[in-house]
Amino acid sequence: MDRIGTTFRLLLRVAGVTVLSLAALVDRSAGEDYGARLYGQHCSACHGAEGKGDGIVSQLMQPKPPDLTQLAKKNGGKFPFYEIIQLVDGRETLRAHGESDMPVWGEVFAADEGSAPEAQAVARGKVVLIVDHLERIQQK
Repeated sequence: MDRIGTTFRLLLRVAGVTVLSLAALVDRSAGEDYGARLYGQHCSACHGAEGKGDGIVSQLMQPKPPDLTQLAKKNGGKFPFYEIIQLVDGRETLRAHGESDMPVWGEVFAADEGSAPEAQAVARGKVVLIVDHLERIQQK
């Protein structure tokens, strides 16, 4: 299972790099960290610019958004990359305790990109790039 997980994670990162490369070609202002830019556009209002759960609308939310810099710490020191992809994407996550305030980003990005297979790959790549950014902001 660990080998499969490692392979899957590598494939997801390759997809993310592909999306980053495409974005850089289309939009030169994307800069070096497209994942951080996506996070800033789609996540920071709730989770805060640094991911600490203190975004501008977080005060209006119950429950409060979590501190995303603590995900690895809460998981025994290992960032749960695939699980976080599933949560951010949201299309396969069961909402057992009612509706979540968090948007189903997989659906949002898919609607933004269109229905062509290549567009859907870009939508999935956006999720991967956001999660890659989250992995990089983990506090030790």
